[in-house]
Amino acid sequence: MNEGNRILTTHVGSLPRPDDLIALNRSRLNGEMTDEEGYRKKLGLAVVDVVRRQKEIGIDICGDGEFGKAMGQRRNFGAWWSYSFQRLGGLELGEDLYKIPGRKSAPGAVQLTAFRTGAYSDPDAGIATNPKGVKAMRLPVCVAPLTYEGYDAVAADIEHFKAALDAAGLAEGFMTSIAPGSASRLGNRYYKTEEEFIYACARSPASTSMPG
Repeated sequence: MNEGNRILTTHVGSLPRPDDLIALNRSRLNGEMTDEEGYRKKLGLAVVDVVRRQKEIGIDICGDGEFGKAMGQRRNFGAWWSYSFQRLGGLELGEDLYKIPGRKSAPGAVQLTAFRTGAYSDPDAGIATNPKGVKAMRLPVCVAPLTYEGYDAVAADIEHFKAALDAAGLAEGFMTSIAPGSASRLGNRYYKTEEEFIYACARSPASTSMPG
């Protein structure tokens, strides 16, 4: 097949983290991290390696593996979401995610169920978001106007990824981001309606221009 007519390949985004990075993430998530500079250096090297591996197996449009979204265990089906908690202002930590009572939907009133049921809440299930050795996730609650506080973090993610692309000799890649609608699981004690809260989530990253 002619190279110009080839079907380009990519992937969904999140890729397995190396064990040493997982160990550092666990320490950091538990508040035990003392060497933030060393952590960022290790994270950057891990991104370089995962991009190199993608190129080697024939991925055309590589991603950073979502490595900037910290996982303290090999499987974490909440990392795509929980990373945003540290990047939004106007939130305060509320209840343990798994102590929140379940909710049932009714005709015309669809409710998102709680995490306390099913494999996500079983630390032995292999897909838990509260595994053994990692502090239970506390669900943030909006108590003030939402602001975006993640500029330094996203700038670091971009810096790591650009360095990885350069090291692999690649000119194109992609990074993922959570959709504003996913904030519907957060608590809200500030905005009058759920709709107003979701729109505030959508606006907050764009409320200030990215430095640099």
